[in-house]
Amino acid sequence: MSLSRRVLIQSMAGSAALSGIPVWAQPSPSRINVGFAAGGTLDVIARRLADQFKGRYAETVIVESKVGAGGRIANEAVKNAAPDGGTMVLSPSSPIVIFPHVYSKLSYDPQKDLKAVTPICSNAQVFVVGPSVPESVRTLSQFIDWAKANPSAGSYGTPAAGSIMHFQGLVFQKQAGIQLTHVAYRGMAAVVPDLISGNLPSSMAVMGDVTQYIANGRLRALAVTSEKRSRFLPAVPTFAELGFGEVTGVDWYGLFVPAKTPQALVDKLHANAIAAVKEPVVAESLEKAGFDPYTLDQTEFAKRIQAETLRWGPVVKASGFTPES
Repeated sequence: MSLSRRVLIQSMAGSAALSGIPVWAQPSPSRINVGFAAGGTLDVIARRLADQFKGRYAETVIVESKVGAGGRIANEAVKNAAPDGGTMVLSPSSPIVIFPHVYSKLSYDPQKDLKAVTPICSNAQVFVVGPSVPESVRTLSQFIDWAKANPSAGSYGTPAAGSIMHFQGLVFQKQAGIQLTHVAYRGMAAVVPDLISGNLPSSMAVMGDVTQYIANGRLRALAVTSEKRSRFLPAVPTFAELGFGEVTGVDWYGLFVPAKTPQALVDKLHANAIAAVKEPVVAESLEKAGFDPYTLDQTEFAKRIQAETLRWGPVVKASGFTPES
């Protein structure tokens, strides 16, 4: 490039900045990768973020579905993306803190290949039973008694093998001294029909997907996994209240970028994410889906990831769980 052309471009950029016209450092369009199907909760949240980021973080921001492998494909794509602030992933906690213990050949290292920006929201799980469990079973203690008396009938479903819900169910069984068969589905959309029809006795379920069925009496909620009672189900006790503190834990959805992304761009993304979560349209969308807005600074988020990774390692190992793929 000639000196005169370089000077002209720099002059134009300076003029744009002075006139209030954004000079984007990120590619356009920038992308939020999502590892699960369009129309699902994660996809909806990502689209709300993209709407808020547009014109603030980048000129254009789109949501790109990279479905498959429980979110691993989306995370791997971000690992391999250019570290220019143009590609990020909105990931649940399981592919970040549990999958390193589940998959011996995981294609990405969450703490080395990805840079944690902030969580966006969190949600507790709720243990629910359906009509195939006797109507008299209304408490967790009564369910444990029923499961002990009917060992061949006990099973619980979750939206994915290797998920936090899967292993919370295993921890509960161990503490309660019962045996439940784990039934892995492909998302809560597949779990719910089997629950309410009586084909599946129980589930460690994503709260937002079952609250309407709890409200209309088709499902019974016995305990939630949060440290405190959920504002969405205030009458339902926590596992900790009932003596099963090891089950405590919530799922979260967090933003990540390639590890070598410049800190200035990460800081900009972090600031935009915090602002987005405070917007009424985003907050209302999260509440409708049964999620609590939840953000952290980058240091605290990295510490949480490290702590949860250490927590779930022994649980996964003790379970003996081996994934099919």
